[in-house]
Amino acid sequence: MSEDIDLEEEEEKKAPAEELTPSRILVRGLAVSLPTIFTIVILIWVLNFVNKYIIVPATWTVKYSMSQLVDDSVLSESLERLETSPPLAYCETGYLVTKDLKQKFRNHVLAQNLIFENNPSTDSEAFALRAQRRVSWMQVEAENLDSQVYVRLGPRAVPYPVYSEVARHLPPGQIPTSSSAVYMEYVANKYFRSLFHLSLLTVVLIIFTLYFTGQFVSATLGGWIVRMFEIHILGRLPLVRNIYGSAKQVTDFFFTENQIVDYSRVAAIQYPRKGVWSIGFVTGDSMMQISVGAGEPCVTFLIPSSPAPMTGYTVNVPRSEVLDLNITVEQAMQFCISCGVLSPPHQKMTPKKFKELVEQGLIRASISPRQNMPQQLTNPNQNLIVPPQIQDDDEDEE
Repeated sequence: MSEDIDLEEEEEKKAPAEELTPSRILVRGLAVSLPTIFTIVILIWVLNFVNKYIIVPATWTVKYSMSQLVDDSVLSESLERLETSPPLAYCETGYLVTKDLKQKFRNHVLAQNLIFENNPSTDSEAFALRAQRRVSWMQVEAENLDSQVYVRLGPRAVPYPVYSEVARHLPPGQIPTSSSAVYMEYVANKYFRSLFHLSLLTVVLIIFTLYFTGQFVSATLGGWIVRMFEIHILGRLPLVRNIYGSAKQVTDFFFTENQIVDYSRVAAIQYPRKGVWSIGFVTGDSMMQISVGAGEPCVTFLIPSSPAPMTGYTVNVPRSEVLDLNITVEQAMQFCISCGVLSPPHQKMTPKKFKELVEQGLIRASISPRQNMPQQLTNPNQNLIVPPQIQDDDEDEE
């Protein structure tokens, strides 16, 4: 028996290396690069999902809430338009002013007319100079902190400094057309300088919110309030209760601390028949009636499908027939996804390990592994080692 194993080791050492053809080189390149590519693609998909459905809505909520706190917009109907409005940056003549500023502008025009009457010059030069001074005067008034110049955006108008701050950081075609949207952009640019910093703050707020929510639910009163809300409100809405119930089962399955299902126990059972071993997870105790019918305690066993472990089979087996394995959940998943190609390093059956197990008496070597390769055998019975029970039967027959 030991001689056969030694011969196998020598044959493996003397086996010629595979010829590196272009197709084999391409396959090896794919084997090396595809795991990295798949990992990057999955991470991008997860990050895009989180950004689209969590970060972006949360950022919008933060911007909207802060914009309502600094919103100084007024009704457009309460403002007036100048007879000859000097153009301003970013909005030209499309702005409104208060009654006080309108009267102040009239006084400024009259004063300028008196100045030019006392200092006569050519008509064209006087007209251009007066127009330039009106524009400069109005631009200064519009940029004051207590500006009385407003840009009309529908039923409401925003102060000119707010509108100019937003227009300065956005392309002309992307300037918002509503007062609330202008203030949301104003908050992002004025207090956070960019949307990235605001999104970063939003992520921090989400983490703190989840933490304090967990603290609230962990308390006796908080847990009672949440249960009452689920039972009396969410549990009674016709459509919502079905969706919420399913979503709650999934989240409880993955995030509940004292969950029934424990995927940390990797084991093997003989399924679908004796002699065929399947790897899976012990998920809990079986039903009482099944245990009574089997005559001993039974457990539920999940057998994932290859290469998609999201699906599988749930079977009930006696606890005595479950063989616990010394591998991690990740290693079991890799074994399943790779259809058995990627086995844990410490579980690989090498000729040396096979020889040690045979010598220790842990496994029987009734048939040499070399018999699985008939093209290398000259005598069909050359590597056949007759088990002891078969030898006894032959002696009895004699």
